[in-house]
Amino acid sequence: MKSLNRFITADSVKYMRRYIPKDFIDLTVTSPPYDNLRNYNGYEFDATSMGKELFRVTKMGGVLVWVVGDRINGGRSMSSFRQGLMFQEVGFNVHDVMIYQKKNTPFMRSNAYTNYYEFMFVLSKGKPKTFNLLCGILHPE
Repeated sequence: MKSLNRFITADSVKYMRRYIPKDFIDLTVTSPPYDNLRNYNGYEFDATSMGKELFRVTKMGGVLVWVVGDRINGGRSMSSFRQGLMFQEVGFNVHDVMIYQKKNTPFMRSNAYTNYYEFMFVLSKGKPKTFNLLCGILHPE
């Protein structure tokens, strides 16, 4: 890695395999595609390969925050929960599960409650090295 704090446009799994050494990253915060709800020009998201590479590049004590939702078309796919379980299978600990409350939702549903949230799986490789409590998250008023 020649420099830090830069944007890279690439297939993340291939990039991590080629350029990021094992046990290199302290913190990853990401929001992957949800159930292929959008067209990404033929790109298919492989959560398991992503999970394995994220585990490989995360330092011991490092943290991954995985912000994810489910397909809505008449119901829930539960893929977010399957992804959380997959992260356990590849070696991450589930440190916490949080709810990200969205401020605006672009649609209304007539047959179910509107989805005003996404899950935030806070995963760690071993015990988290650092924890900073953010009081604003606990009481947003």
